Amino acid sequence: MQPETTDIRVRNPRWMARVAAPVTLATGAATLAILTILRPGALPWGTFALLIVLLAGATLTWTLGRRLAAAHELALVAAMAALATAGRVLFASLPNFKPVTIIILVSGAALGPRAGFMAGATTGLVSNLFFGQGPWTPWQMLAWGLVGLAGGALGRHGRVPSRWTLALVGGALALAFDWFVSLWMFLAFTNHSLGALFALYLQGAPFDVAHVAATVLGALAFGPQAIRILARFRARTSPRLLPLEDTT
Repeated sequence: MQPETTDIRVRNPRWMARVAAPVTLATGAATLAILTILRPGALPWGTFALLIVLLAGATLTWTLGRRLAAAHELALVAAMAALATAGRVLFASLPNFKPVTIIILVSGAALGPRAGFMAGATTGLVSNLFFGQGPWTPWQMLAWGLVGLAGGALGRHGRVPSRWTLALVGGALALAFDWFVSLWMFLAFTNHSLGALFALYLQGAPFDVAHVAATVLGALAFGPQAIRILARFRARTSPRLLPLEDTT
């Protein structure tokens, strides 16, 4: 007579991980919106926008970063973030003429959108250890992370974009990055008028041109070649499970 066995099944908690980040973002955004409606002026626009950016960045980081469990993927993300950080530090003497955006764009195109986002967000955090942390850091992390996501869209299905496509998209993203990050200054330090926003963007135009030029030149100089090198390195370091041979 065999002993009785108890069938104990453990529920799969993956669905909780999938919905945790969106629920957190929705709850946080709803809380901020209700606070703003019930108590107008209690939360400055700069603080409100910063909290929204933090929520969005944390949600994307949790959603995309938790899937990078393999050691080789984490190593590639860390390597590209270190390279982008080094590029920003080495070109520190040239105001805003830095190859950071093109490196992150190339990372996303070669390694995929998840790795691209994490490389961009990590670059924003780590590089500001040298340039100074502040309320602009979450804005830069989110913006560079989105650049990595855009790179992943360009390189989907293993496609290698042409150098002119990379130059066009990279230049547009570099300009969008500067305009997006400048919003925190507009919300925190101006009277929130259209004239103040125009003046802020006009004042930063020379720096925007330098950033766009560095990104376009980087795309034309090494964009497609860097994508191919990274894609080959990723393929060589990715483990593949082969079926066991049936010897019976």
